[in-house]
Amino acid sequence: MDFYDFSLITQDNALTSLKDLTQDWLTILPNPDTYALISNHPQNCDVYAPEIDWYLSNASKSHHTQATIAQNLKRLYFARLNQYEHSTQKDFSTPVAPSLLIIGDNQEAKAFLEFVRGWENMRYEVGLLHPEDIVSIHGHMGAFEAQVRTNAEILKVSFAQGVIFYEDTYLESFAGIENAGNFEDEYALMGVLDGRVGTYHYQSFITYDSQNCQYHHRRANKKGEGYCHKCANVCPTLGVSKNNHLMELVFSDIDCIGCGACVSVCPSGSMEDSSLSMQALNATLAHYKNTPILLIALPFLQDLKDFPIPDHIAPLIISTSNLLSEAHILALLQESGHSCVYYAKNLIPPVLEASKLINDIYHNIYQKTGFYIAQTPQELTDSMQRLEPIASYSYPLGANEYKRKHFSERLRFAIKDHHYGQVPSGQSKELVRYGQIAINSAACTLCMSCVGACNVGSLKAVASDLSLRFDASACTTCGYCVDSCPENAISLELSGITLAPSWFEDKIMASDTLFACIECGKKFATQKSIQKVKSMMTPLFGSDTAKIKALECCADCKVKIMFATS
Repeated sequence: MDFYDFSLITQDNALTSLKDLTQDWLTILPNPDTYALISNHPQNCDVYAPEIDWYLSNASKSHHTQATIAQNLKRLYFARLNQYEHSTQKDFSTPVAPSLLIIGDNQEAKAFLEFVRGWENMRYEVGLLHPEDIVSIHGHMGAFEAQVRTNAEILKVSFAQGVIFYEDTYLESFAGIENAGNFEDEYALMGVLDGRVGTYHYQSFITYDSQNCQYHHRRANKKGEGYCHKCANVCPTLGVSKNNHLMELVFSDIDCIGCGACVSVCPSGSMEDSSLSMQALNATLAHYKNTPILLIALPFLQDLKDFPIPDHIAPLIISTSNLLSEAHILALLQESGHSCVYYAKNLIPPVLEASKLINDIYHNIYQKTGFYIAQTPQELTDSMQRLEPIASYSYPLGANEYKRKHFSERLRFAIKDHHYGQVPSGQSKELVRYGQIAINSAACTLCMSCVGACNVGSLKAVASDLSLRFDASACTTCGYCVDSCPENAISLELSGITLAPSWFEDKIMASDTLFACIECGKKFATQKSIQKVKSMMTPLFGSDTAKIKALECCADCKVKIMFATS
């Protein structure tokens, strides 16, 4: 059986003329009988790329040259290939029985119960419960369980799907539980419920690495929560939640809708889109050098059907609209060497804050707007006319590289050795945060508890000069070091980013010299730590000169003094 990497299924004779321009990488066929890795036809392929037909339709109406069409086709196919090769997406399935629980106390709920009982397309095992009788609901689509209060007993009711006739944001977070008010009529609602019965297929949309996570297995803060759980805060479903007892994030692939919100808001890069990691994006952008990009979120592709695309602008399609962070946006701008326009709707605050941060940086450095957002075809037309060349930079992204590491390296290129002022953190002071810490060097004993607390390398202990150093560009402003300091010597300032070389340098926050044992001369601790211990313990020891003297001795000499005294 023949197998091709890329196939273009078409019977349009005008497109067959592309063969001469694409013969070294693309196979053009009249039907999908031959298997391909990536194809514009949903049959006989691993990856279906609907954007190919969308682009060909728009390109013909925009009168693109054959050379332009061939070049942009290659970009779109290879974008899919890079996503495929770097993908960590997994496929799952679960059985969903025709079992339905209706929750409500109004006439509409009772009427829907009778409607389902008379539904001819499928026979459901259906029941109706009053909301006040339900103690709790847990589980997932296909395997829900409700604890129901009946007189003095608590009974368990199992069901596969649910419909509620009141507002309950928690229950609506479950995939498989629908609010009847969100549907036009009963038939539309039943169409969704019927479509899940049998074997329900779903995918993992998120990749998580706990190594740099600012929540995983850290102490709780004073509120009993973690220091960073933005991902769980912004998740509109139960795709990501948190367990404050174990200090672990909890993931539910079946509930995740793949919106990308957790990816955009994660400061460390521990969250990545499973089909478009930073590695995949970087590899894709290698095909967009010196080219202004029209970035489109796949759900909104049909909004731009027959939309005229200038032949100097290259389209790039991403799977979902809300996964972009400041690191993604800066990579788009620098790798393409141009400003960029993004067509998407209903963008969430983290994406908007990230976009504003990048534009603030570009206004300060280049006096230009880098990233345009368009929500209507007219806004897109206006924005495309403003796209222009801006400084180009290709950054060789390392494997598993910490998010703020590659973001700061890209930013360092833009700043070079100049000073461009300050740009603020995001407006919310919670979603997109940059800043730095201040340390009271007089109070700091160089115990290095803060260094142990920091898991992104922003704080470092340098043995050669007994100094504590801070790299603001690596700091996620989580605040864990602040509460880890036993001397309360650290404070956090959400001051934004300083566009100057000093932002990327290790700054000495505190330093000291070694203290020598008063008996043998061995250097065993810092001056500040000994002074701190003496100030605390001397009043407790009173007139016991041996104990006071032992405070200034190394471990070996301390034992000798105490035994000699006894």
